[in-house]
Amino acid sequence: MAQTTAQTPVSGSGGQFLTSTAAPLEVFVREDLSDEQRLFGQTASEFMHKEVLPVVEKLYQHDWALTRELLKKASELDLLRLEIPPAYGGLGLDLISASYVGEQIAINPSFGGSLGAHTSIGTLPLVYFGTEEQKARYLPRLASGELIGAYALTEPSSGSDALAARTTATLTADGRHYELTGTKMWITNGGFADLFTIFAKVGGDKFTAFLVERSMGVVSGRDEIKLGLDGSSTTALMLDNVKVPVENVLGTIGQGHKVAFNVLNFGRVKLGARNMSGVRMALNHAVKYAKERRQFGKAICEFGLIKQKLAGMAVRGFVGDAMSYRTLGDVDRAIDAGDRADGPLVLKTIEGFSVECSINKVWTSEALAWAVDEGLQVFGGNGYSREFPLERMYRDARITRIYEGTNEINRMLVPSRLLKSQPQLFNAEGARAALAVQPPALSPKSPLSGEREFVARLKQLSIALLGSASAAYGDTLKDEQEVLAQIADVIIEAYAVESAIARAEKMAASGDGRASLATDIAAVYTNDASDRVAAAARQVVAALEARTADSALAAGVQRLISYAGIDAIAARRRIADAVIDAGRYPL
Repeated sequence: MAQTTAQTPVSGSGGQFLTSTAAPLEVFVREDLSDEQRLFGQTASEFMHKEVLPVVEKLYQHDWALTRELLKKASELDLLRLEIPPAYGGLGLDLISASYVGEQIAINPSFGGSLGAHTSIGTLPLVYFGTEEQKARYLPRLASGELIGAYALTEPSSGSDALAARTTATLTADGRHYELTGTKMWITNGGFADLFTIFAKVGGDKFTAFLVERSMGVVSGRDEIKLGLDGSSTTALMLDNVKVPVENVLGTIGQGHKVAFNVLNFGRVKLGARNMSGVRMALNHAVKYAKERRQFGKAICEFGLIKQKLAGMAVRGFVGDAMSYRTLGDVDRAIDAGDRADGPLVLKTIEGFSVECSINKVWTSEALAWAVDEGLQVFGGNGYSREFPLERMYRDARITRIYEGTNEINRMLVPSRLLKSQPQLFNAEGARAALAVQPPALSPKSPLSGEREFVARLKQLSIALLGSASAAYGDTLKDEQEVLAQIADVIIEAYAVESAIARAEKMAASGDGRASLATDIAAVYTNDASDRVAAAARQVVAALEARTADSALAAGVQRLISYAGIDAIAARRRIADAVIDAGRYPL
């Protein structure tokens, strides 16, 4: 169903963006969504506005019976079965379609969390690791909403270090059951779910996934009193010799890490679109208020510093969409080059794009945090009141930098995965080559030719910094987290800048009437990113020079980070004016 216009095959291994150029026609963008995909999104949007938003106060009061009722209604509209294979009562849709639906559900993050936990981490482990018998037994009931799913990985003593779990699974004397004992924490849908994917260690060291029904003895703790997402159930799970039939082992004994980490990649690849839904909502609330609120004799939207905030939110909404749909399109194309029904192939493909998944997770969650913070500021003192919408959005957004792997963990994953997948590129020789390359001159006729030339140098900078760090630190590089995080930020910016440029150029090529606005946004983002990149690169160079006394690196890096810049203040004003004229996010 993914309606990309590209003809070039996409590599099943991600992270290739540093050594290739994203041609606009080969990048999937939001504007490429098909009528069928938009129809699914419209169905989800109407469901949220008609069924969920009118009763959200009851959800915030922990009416979990109502949550289940709403999930059942969602199933009647096919919203619980999008990614379940047709053979088991699902639709087997592509990631783009599922993500676009997720955007609409995310307009209420609490219910979005309940539905998302069910359809993603609560169901997909079974889709991709279950036996035929397990799938036939559970998937149709998950698709219909008869069963609600949940995922139990985290423990009191093991968060990011998931493999340090202490929950045990002991085979009974008759060999027919495993007895699970331990405690799980922060389980979404924990208070009312029926089927849990629970991770435990067999024999003390074999990390393994199990399908566990509540009736087998799972006990939920009280609902956590959280900073945000008040309308979703989050509890501990207590397991006291819970007897699980041996046929409910999910996947292979000792290979639970494959289930856990692949499912997290699934979550990350779709998370960006949901985060951008929040950015757009924050902007829409902020611009509406700014047009109505008057101070010093005029609407506050007329003041330059309010325009700067509105423009900043619009920029982040555009760039985050460009990044998210670019990745979704690339992953869907890579999957469709094979067989979408081939579970191992799908898992391998998504794992291959783990760099892009981590990039989008970090960037979009931090963009959301910035947007709700600045949106609240537009409201001034009212923003701090629970009678106005940004207060709740501010609280709800905070978790996005923690779940699906903390942003710190994901920052470490970006360079470490690149080093693992392309060791021949990220070494001393590769660094020297990157520093010496002169990016090709681009046609000055293009409105974004300067930005295109900068992103080419930005990719060389990424290779040079990571290759130099690898050569300088060797096997101890993994311990230099501060250096790796700065390099990760440079790589993230390279992906963000190129994605924004490609989307803007594709809109221009298609004759989209908003192309000039998109060009302004891409130019402003590149301008701002150049400053962040320069600061990060200087820190890395200083650390490496102190270790290697190589002064040549600094000169080469300085050439790569140079950027002439634009009149960003004027461009931001044009972007803000477009937002104000539209009265909402204009793209």
